[in-house]
Amino acid sequence: MKKIVFTLMVLIFTSIFSFSQNADEIIKKAYEKTEGNSQYAEMTMQIVRPRWQKEISITFCSLGTDYSMVLITNPSKDKGQTYLMVEKEMWMWNPTISRIVKLGPSMMSQGWMNSDYSNEELLNGGSIIDDYDKKITGEETVSGKNCYVIELTPKTGTTIIWGKQILWITKDSNMILKTEYYDDDDFLVKTHIASDIKMMDGREIPTKFEIIPEDTPNNKTVVIMNNINFDIKVDKSFFNQQNMQKGMSLEFPK
Repeated sequence: MKKIVFTLMVLIFTSIFSFSQNADEIIKKAYEKTEGNSQYAEMTMQIVRPRWQKEISITFCSLGTDYSMVLITNPSKDKGQTYLMVEKEMWMWNPTISRIVKLGPSMMSQGWMNSDYSNEELLNGGSIIDDYDKKITGEETVSGKNCYVIELTPKTGTTIIWGKQILWITKDSNMILKTEYYDDDDFLVKTHIASDIKMMDGREIPTKFEIIPEDTPNNKTVVIMNNINFDIKVDKSFFNQQNMQKGMSLEFPK
């Protein structure tokens, strides 16, 4: 009898461990599919409000989860403004005042360019791999595709602005189709929806991303992926403050 109980306990704990491992693997595969080891991208962001709209053209480059550079190429008012992330530290270059501003922890939750994307989400999406504990909580269908439902909760000691995230990731293609963001009190803050799946640089990925705030459903931010190159040749030395200050004359590796 003791042997049977022991065997059952081993099977249960092995199953729990494998389930946890699978959640980590699924998240990693989904991130690697949409990000690659490095990438160059051109995208358009549309900020939609009941009384106004704004369109921003963006050039983006990243290396792993620790290095990224964002350059605004349009509209003319914001052209040349640059954002840099290096190993969790973030800066902004404003060519109008010729000044570099460091973005402290209190600014991470602020909306980037008054959009529904926070500064952290724009520059530090890779934190979902390292900074969260993950578990599969179920399976659901999103846009006709079978998805794993995975809950992410911040690890102790991290400076994450969210209380938790819930992701819907396709079983057959490792695409994140939906993300819900919750605050520390477990209230839904906003929902991120990915759609318009296309082949880009040899990968099938969503090319339209929509964020809808829960408390202001008439507001939204839409990002359209116009071009993306995965696994480009770029060294971490590219991501420095000197390059930030080049603005529109900065040549991105492609």
